Amino acid sequence: MAAGVNSTIVKTPFSYNTITDFLISQPLTIDVEIDDQYSGCFSVKGIELEATVLYAGISDFARLSVELSPAEMLIYLNMFLVWMRESSLIESFCVLERFLDNALVLLFSKRFGSEDPFLDALQVARWMGDHDAMKFCPDIGIASGTVMAGFTGTPKEYSTSVFGSPLILAAGCARLNPKGNVASMITFPAEEWRDLSLEEVFQPIEYDHPEKGKVKQPQTWILGDPREVEFPGTGKLALRDIANVIHSMPSISAETKAREWVQLIRAKGFYKKND
Repeated sequence: MAAGVNSTIVKTPFSYNTITDFLISQPLTIDVEIDDQYSGCFSVKGIELEATVLYAGISDFARLSVELSPAEMLIYLNMFLVWMRESSLIESFCVLERFLDNALVLLFSKRFGSEDPFLDALQVARWMGDHDAMKFCPDIGIASGTVMAGFTGTPKEYSTSVFGSPLILAAGCARLNPKGNVASMITFPAEEWRDLSLEEVFQPIEYDHPEKGKVKQPQTWILGDPREVEFPGTGKLALRDIANVIHSMPSISAETKAREWVQLIRAKGFYKKND
């Protein structure tokens, strides 16, 4: 995929909606039955692949969980997930690995149709920063490497997940976002930037002006210099950040909207306790 945002997006036969879709339709790297003398008998089925992980953590999750009612939090989380799905790139080049209590994990890979998983992850992260009309302000981290997608569980119920250091690294990058006067920020290991150019990766967005015709929006993102941090378990690590310095003024926040939806549900008589 070209770095620019104007590239054509095509869903390929090798793209999958879920990790389960991927696992049941591709040859497995591991497909064995293990009979462990201490744990018992269990199956191991998984596919090893190279991928880029985008971790989008919900900002102020602990505070929201305390200040919002359980119903309001449920609506807030669903609003966040639906907002994320608005990006066409998400449907085309990545798999929603899982929706945690406090984060969304997206997986990009050439196995899913991406020519450059890291660049595609950056484009989705940029979309979040450029279209955060409800002030979700997610904590965004990106990391690449070898992961294993596989089934976990017992014969009663199996689920799928992805394992590997890129998930921990992406989550760590999200939490190590430097707090400053920026609208949004994307953090990733410095080595992943290679010799890329911000002007090529985040090309200007074009829009139709009623008088001037096609107009290019001025660049609102800046690339920070590499910075060294102490990363738990791995020691020192060089990170880089791309920050959106233009603050939009949302008409209403997702937090306020969640409260309003619960009020409306109660007013309409659709909130029914079954105690």
